[in-house]
Amino acid sequence: MVIKPDTYLLTAALNRVIPPVGDLPGAGGMDLAEEVIKRSAADFRFQDALTRVLGALPSPNDFLALDDDGQDDALRTAESSHADAFGLWLDVVYTVYYMHPEVHQRLGWHGRSPQPEGNVMPPWDGSVLGVIRKRDPFWRKA
Repeated sequence: MVIKPDTYLLTAALNRVIPPVGDLPGAGGMDLAEEVIKRSAADFRFQDALTRVLGALPSPNDFLALDDDGQDDALRTAESSHADAFGLWLDVVYTVYYMHPEVHQRLGWHGRSPQPEGNVMPPWDGSVLGVIRKRDPFWRKA
Protein backbone atom coordinates (compact mmCIF):
# COMPACT_ATOMS: atom_id res chain seq x y z
CA MET A 1 0.00 0.00 0.00
CA VAL A 2 1.40 3.39 -0.97
CA ILE A 3 0.71 6.21 1.45
CA LYS A 4 0.77 9.74 0.07
CA PRO A 5 3.32 11.60 2.19
CA ASP A 6 2.59 15.12 3.32
CA THR A 7 4.34 17.35 0.79
CA TYR A 8 4.37 20.35 3.15
CA LEU A 9 6.30 18.37 5.75
CA LEU A 10 8.61 16.87 3.13
CA THR A 11 9.25 20.28 1.53
CA ALA A 12 10.18 21.78 4.91
CA ALA A 13 12.45 18.83 5.70
CA LEU A 14 14.13 19.11 2.30
CA ASN A 15 14.87 22.79 2.95
CA ARG A 16 16.64 21.86 6.19
CA VAL A 17 18.63 18.99 4.68
CA ILE A 18 19.70 21.07 1.66
CA PRO A 19 19.17 24.73 2.57
CA PRO A 20 19.34 27.66 0.15
CA VAL A 21 22.80 28.79 -0.94
CA GLY A 22 23.11 32.30 -2.33
CA ASP A 23 20.55 32.68 -5.09
CA LEU A 24 19.92 28.92 -5.31
CA PRO A 25 16.81 27.86 -3.37
CA GLY A 26 16.91 24.96 -0.96
CA ALA A 27 15.78 21.52 -2.09
CA GLY A 28 12.25 22.19 -0.83
CA GLY A 29 12.12 25.57 -2.54
CA MET A 30 13.01 23.87 -5.82
CA ASP A 31 9.73 21.90 -5.60
CA LEU A 32 11.54 18.56 -5.41
CA ALA A 33 9.10 16.93 -2.96
CA GLU A 34 6.95 15.33 -5.66
CA GLU A 35 10.02 13.94 -7.43
CA VAL A 36 11.37 12.54 -4.15
CA ILE A 37 7.99 10.87 -3.57
CA LYS A 38 7.90 9.52 -7.13
CA ARG A 39 11.43 8.11 -6.99
CA SER A 40 10.85 6.64 -3.53
CA ALA A 41 7.72 4.87 -4.76
CA ALA A 42 9.79 2.99 -7.36
CA ASP A 43 11.31 0.70 -4.71
CA PHE A 44 9.71 -0.52 -1.49
CA ARG A 45 12.93 0.13 0.47
CA PHE A 46 12.92 3.80 -0.46
CA GLN A 47 9.15 4.07 0.03
CA ASP A 48 9.53 2.55 3.48
CA ALA A 49 12.43 4.90 4.25
CA LEU A 50 10.40 7.95 3.23
CA THR A 51 7.44 6.78 5.34
CA ARG A 52 9.65 6.09 8.37
CA VAL A 53 11.53 9.38 8.19
CA LEU A 54 8.42 11.51 7.77
CA GLY A 55 6.63 9.43 10.42
CA ALA A 56 9.45 10.12 12.89
CA LEU A 57 9.04 13.88 12.46
CA PRO A 58 6.47 15.96 14.32
CA SER A 59 3.14 16.57 12.60
CA PRO A 60 3.39 18.96 9.63
CA ASN A 61 1.94 21.89 11.60
CA ASP A 62 4.20 21.23 14.59
CA PHE A 63 7.31 20.81 12.41
CA LEU A 64 6.57 23.99 10.45
CA ALA A 65 6.04 25.90 13.72
CA LEU A 66 9.57 25.05 14.87
CA ASP A 67 12.46 27.42 14.21
CA ASP A 68 15.41 26.23 12.10
CA ASP A 69 17.26 24.76 15.08
CA GLY A 70 14.13 22.95 16.23
CA GLN A 71 13.59 21.47 12.78
CA ASP A 72 17.24 20.39 12.66
CA ASP A 73 16.85 18.73 16.07
CA ALA A 74 13.73 16.90 14.87
CA LEU A 75 15.62 15.66 11.81
CA ARG A 76 18.56 14.53 13.97
CA THR A 77 16.16 12.63 16.20
CA ALA A 78 14.61 10.94 13.16
CA GLU A 79 18.10 10.10 11.91
CA SER A 80 19.22 8.57 15.20
CA SER A 81 16.02 6.55 15.66
CA HIS A 82 15.87 5.31 12.04
CA ALA A 83 19.47 5.51 10.82
CA ASP A 84 19.17 3.06 7.92
CA ALA A 85 15.91 4.57 6.67
CA PHE A 86 17.32 8.07 7.01
CA GLY A 87 20.36 7.09 4.93
CA LEU A 88 18.17 5.65 2.16
CA TRP A 89 15.98 8.76 2.24
CA LEU A 90 19.06 10.97 1.91
CA ASP A 91 20.22 8.90 -1.08
CA VAL A 92 16.98 9.72 -2.88
CA VAL A 93 17.05 13.37 -1.81
CA TYR A 94 20.62 13.93 -2.99
CA THR A 95 20.02 12.06 -6.25
CA VAL A 96 16.98 14.18 -7.08
CA TYR A 97 18.71 17.40 -6.02
CA TYR A 98 21.88 16.83 -8.05
CA MET A 99 19.85 15.91 -11.14
CA HIS A 100 18.22 19.36 -11.17
CA PRO A 101 19.36 21.75 -13.96
CA GLU A 102 19.63 24.71 -11.55
CA VAL A 103 22.09 22.74 -9.44
CA HIS A 104 24.08 21.76 -12.54
CA GLN A 105 24.28 25.42 -13.52
CA ARG A 106 25.32 26.51 -10.03
CA LEU A 107 28.08 23.87 -9.98
CA GLY A 108 29.18 24.68 -13.52
CA TRP A 109 28.54 21.10 -14.58
CA HIS A 110 27.79 20.69 -18.27
CA GLY A 111 25.64 17.60 -17.79
CA ARG A 112 26.76 16.07 -21.06
CA SER A 113 27.88 12.50 -21.43
CA PRO A 114 31.67 12.07 -21.38
CA GLN A 115 31.82 11.32 -25.10
CA PRO A 116 31.81 12.46 -27.84
CA GLU A 117 31.91 16.12 -26.71
CA GLY A 118 32.78 15.71 -23.07
CA ASN A 119 36.05 14.67 -21.52
CA VAL A 120 39.08 15.02 -23.75
CA MET A 121 41.26 11.93 -23.67
CA PRO A 122 45.02 12.12 -24.22
CA PRO A 123 46.33 10.45 -27.38
CA TRP A 124 46.70 6.69 -27.01
CA ASP A 125 50.15 5.45 -26.02
CA GLY A 126 50.47 1.93 -27.39
CA SER A 127 53.72 1.35 -25.51
CA VAL A 128 51.72 0.54 -22.38
CA LEU A 129 50.92 -2.83 -23.99
CA GLY A 130 54.58 -3.67 -24.72
CA VAL A 131 54.94 -6.32 -22.00
CA ILE A 132 51.61 -7.94 -22.86
CA ARG A 133 52.47 -8.13 -26.55
CA LYS A 134 55.64 -10.10 -25.73
CA ARG A 135 53.68 -12.86 -23.97
CA ASP A 136 52.68 -16.04 -25.72
CA PRO A 137 48.93 -16.36 -26.34
CA PHE A 138 47.12 -18.29 -23.62
CA TRP A 139 44.16 -19.10 -25.87
CA ARG A 140 43.80 -21.54 -28.73
CA LYS A 141 42.88 -20.47 -32.21
CA ALA A 142 39.45 -21.56 -33.33
